[in-house]
Amino acid sequence: MRRVGALVIALVLLSLIPVFGSVSATQTNLSGYTICVDAGHGGTDPGAVANGVEEKNINLAIALKVAKLLEEDGAKVVLTRDGDYFVTLSDRVKIANSAGCDIFISIHANAASDTSASGFEVYHYYGSAKGNLLATYVDEEIAKEIPLKNRGVKEAGFYVLKYTSMPAILIETGFVTNSYDVSIITNESYQWRYAYAILYGVQRYFGVPVHDPVPTVTDIRFAQHNGYFRVVLDMSQKADYSTFYYYYGYYIVVEIPNAKLADLGWSSDGTWQYTGTGSETVPYIYATEYNGTVYIVLELNTPYLDYNAFTLSNPHRIVIDVYG
Repeated sequence: MRRVGALVIALVLLSLIPVFGSVSATQTNLSGYTICVDAGHGGTDPGAVANGVEEKNINLAIALKVAKLLEEDGAKVVLTRDGDYFVTLSDRVKIANSAGCDIFISIHANAASDTSASGFEVYHYYGSAKGNLLATYVDEEIAKEIPLKNRGVKEAGFYVLKYTSMPAILIETGFVTNSYDVSIITNESYQWRYAYAILYGVQRYFGVPVHDPVPTVTDIRFAQHNGYFRVVLDMSQKADYSTFYYYYGYYIVVEIPNAKLADLGWSSDGTWQYTGTGSETVPYIYATEYNGTVYIVLELNTPYLDYNAFTLSNPHRIVIDVYG
């Protein structure tokens, strides 16, 4: 049974995991700030619908990632919704105002009758100097991370911008009516890039040095090619890692310290996520997070197969090619 195999690997590997020294606490982060993150639409209000996607789902997926990163950097986060349900505009404003939030960030996706319309844009309320500053920083950071047209910073009288009592912005991440935009805004890795860009913009707004809280393995992809099997770890940001053979060479282990592992949607035995690949070279892949370190284990059909590991950027990826 592969589940038994995964448990054996877990017990053996975890018994040999080195103890890493604790990382010194960041002296300047978002501690002390309360930030409202608003996922637009929800429930009976799907928002814009096109190309087989509903805006409400994109908004929530990105908003939850933004909230996670802000919390990891010390901020208190208030969500207007954390699931697929309807919240009125007035209630969204009440939630933010009642919590005494320092800033308000609303996540949306755009739509247009012209399917060639593309790109992201960031709104603030008319004449709001602080809103403009926050919008500008976030817009600049998104432009660095996302391969979509930057439509710029704009002013608008949207309800949530007008009636919130703190600097507020509304981000249109892309157009659901544009197939290329949809390929970006529905992609898990790019959703994390949006989230990191928003984090960076918020850090700049509060005068905090731009930094990454924790690298995350957001997805693991794999494919059999002619002469080699490729595994790609999609990272939310650049991360240090090491690779080594384990257990008489039947496993290649990728170790990523000070990192986190997203839910890959694979099978799980409670400790490891795992999946069959259909490849004779690497039949199974296992993944786990333990004490702040991510371990990816490639099961080999033959010990000590040659392999090559390297990194790519924009977005960040760790690639392992195993030659069988």
